[in-house]
Amino acid sequence: MTSGLEETVRAFFADWTTRDPDVLVSYFAPDAEWSEANRAPARGHKEIRSVLELQVGFGSGFEFEFRTIGTFGSIVFTERIDRFIINGRPMVVPVAGLLEFDQSGKIRAWRDYYDWSALERQLIESGVDMSGADDA
Repeated sequence: MTSGLEETVRAFFADWTTRDPDVLVSYFAPDAEWSEANRAPARGHKEIRSVLELQVGFGSGFEFEFRTIGTFGSIVFTERIDRFIINGRPMVVPVAGLLEFDQSGKIRAWRDYYDWSALERQLIESGVDMSGADDA
């Protein structure tokens, strides 16, 4: 059995494949915060939209495989395998994430955890210049 919040999370990741930052930012509360791996948190629609533009512009062929998904109050836990293409090479990233929702059903906090060094190796192998990436 799934919750309405789990369905929202699934819809959010399904919409990621559209690569449309406006669609994706509409899932977030105006004062939301998104943090992941080595990146400083993005706060508010403007900063979150900037990160979304970067990510959907950088990769293609996005697929998200949910290994585990569960709801605890207003928080949805996901264990996922994120797949995407950069420079013609497949990237595979195991991710544990938490999406916290406000009363209106908007994401107010999103925290993703993954092995940055494993992703960085894949990016380097695909030809991405990673100089300065750890300063992000």
